[in-house]
Amino acid sequence: MIFGVTLMTIIISVVTTIGVNFQSQQIMLNNAYQITEGLAKQAVFSILSGSEQNAQEAMDQVQGFQSVVSARLSLDNHNDFLIMGDYPADTEKSTLAIKTTQIIKETNDYWLIKTPVKALAQSSPSEEDEFELDSDLIGEQNIGYAEVIYSKEKLREAQRQIAVLVAIVGILSVSILSIVLRFGLLRLFKPLGMIANIMKQSQNTGEHLLAREIGAKEIHDIASAYNNMMTVLKQQEYDLVTHRDQLEIEVSIRTRELVEARDAALIASQHKSEFMANMSHELRTPIQSIIGYGELVVEELELEGNFDLIDDMDKISKNSQRLLNMINSLLDLAKIEAGKLDIKLSEIFIDELAVSLLDTIEPLAKKNNNSFKINQGCSLPKITTDQEKIEQVLLNLLSNACKFTENGEIYLTISNDNSHIFFEIRDTGIGLSEKQQHYIFDEFRQVDSSHSRKFSGTGLGLAISQRFVELMKGKITVTSELNQGATFTVSIPCNQ
Repeated sequence: MIFGVTLMTIIISVVTTIGVNFQSQQIMLNNAYQITEGLAKQAVFSILSGSEQNAQEAMDQVQGFQSVVSARLSLDNHNDFLIMGDYPADTEKSTLAIKTTQIIKETNDYWLIKTPVKALAQSSPSEEDEFELDSDLIGEQNIGYAEVIYSKEKLREAQRQIAVLVAIVGILSVSILSIVLRFGLLRLFKPLGMIANIMKQSQNTGEHLLAREIGAKEIHDIASAYNNMMTVLKQQEYDLVTHRDQLEIEVSIRTRELVEARDAALIASQHKSEFMANMSHELRTPIQSIIGYGELVVEELELEGNFDLIDDMDKISKNSQRLLNMINSLLDLAKIEAGKLDIKLSEIFIDELAVSLLDTIEPLAKKNNNSFKINQGCSLPKITTDQEKIEQVLLNLLSNACKFTENGEIYLTISNDNSHIFFEIRDTGIGLSEKQQHYIFDEFRQVDSSHSRKFSGTGLGLAISQRFVELMKGKITVTSELNQGATFTVSIPCNQ
């Protein structure tokens, strides 16, 4: 701001100096014109009468002006009539015929101003006074010239004084304005700087520091508003800290309760798994005994030829086998939850696996009038994984496809890439909705869980299949639409 004021003052000073100097020059030039024209008027009678004495008096009057260096009167033919003072050496005699006052020559030191000397001409001059003029005039006549050399020394001195005066006034103005601005800006910006420092300290330290309410009214209002804001923020921070502490206490209590509940649930789950494992084992032994005795009874009845009872015994054997499968599923789930299920690696020949699946699933497919086909596109002769578990997974998926498909088709496609083998089971059955696809792999969840459901089952088959596939470091996915069939894809590493 001070720089701007200084620059503005310099510009004003320069413009003022130029303007004042120009005015001074015009005034002095007009004064020179008046002196020259006055000399011409006073020299009319002297030139007409040829009296140098009268002309000398006019010259003496001109000589009284300080800036007049020299003067000259000349006749109409430019011959000298009277010269006063010394003409500069570089000034030649002017023979220019002029009709008005003009500057004949201008240098850095002087002006040479020339004006015509004019006399009034009369119609008929009187014999008594040849030089007396009558009122019956016919015009003016040029009878000579008056020249004055007017020095510029006074002009330069005046211009220097004006420049010095303007410079002094400018310097004083800039100094006074700088002092006034300094005190004014300090009074304005010092409180602002204090407020800014307080804000910066508050930002760096996180404390709610208050500013001094000093300075102009506007600065005072800013400081007051800032202090009010800091007070409100401090109160809000206190409330937040208090609320946070209360929440931390409540969260700690709830966390402790959740940990206790979790531990209790884990213990209960462990007890449940142990109970299920023990009960499954205890139940499986008598069921296997029932199946075994049933087979012996069937053999005896066949020997006796009592085929009516054989059908009844077949029903007993089938339901016993079904019950045994359910118990085995519960036992597998209990082992999985207890973390006691291990992977038993062995070599599996793909062609033998395909033949085994075809022999097992084809009778199941024919029960609902379905066709079963296997597309063996795998380029690997064998893989290394858990044969029992992969067979159980594929049998479960294929049996589900047979169960949920009527008068349709079931396909098993086997393929591979560089690191994985893929088993794709596709059917044309009832399909699954998008909502059903989200929970079909949950334990004890079935697509139709109503009491009047058409399809039987425990809801453990897909859950156990997914756990088996994950144990073999694989993945099982499903894509389906209602009434458009379903496609389950199992991918596992070729070598575990």
